[in-house]
Amino acid sequence: MASEDKRAEDLINVMRQIPFPVTVVTASNGSSTRGITIGSFTSLSMEPPLISFNVEKESQMHEILQECDSFVVQIPHAAQDELCTRFALPDQSDEEQFEGIAYRLSEKGVPILEDVVAVLECSPYKWVDAGDHTLIIGEVEKVEILKNDPAILYLNGAYLNM
Repeated sequence: MASEDKRAEDLINVMRQIPFPVTVVTASNGSSTRGITIGSFTSLSMEPPLISFNVEKESQMHEILQECDSFVVQIPHAAQDELCTRFALPDQSDEEQFEGIAYRLSEKGVPILEDVVAVLECSPYKWVDAGDHTLIIGEVEKVEILKNDPAILYLNGAYLNM
């Protein structure tokens, strides 16, 4: 058990040295609407257009994503570290997460954050069990490019404003 804890700690330390793109994913299951900051976002396929990210099974967002028929991936720009921090806080209510945040609703009723670089409206494609996380694969249904600004990155425990 101790060696497994050491491996996990070593993996965390190694992964902190790799810059990751940061996204904010929003979703609604009809009774709850939330957002979550994601540091594991990537594209998977162009035909069909697929993206993926990981969500911890214990997070409030996990159940919402499993029950939704649509979710939105927002790509924040380099100066939106406060936005990313807000959606990374786990103990906020649904209302607190979106308080004071400018957003509009997609055709399917999912919040789309304003003033981001790009927005990807997605439908669930596949869920893959991955230890204490679930790998969520989404099919991109619509893309909006809103700004020509650099996206925010995360490295060594901090957001990078390039």
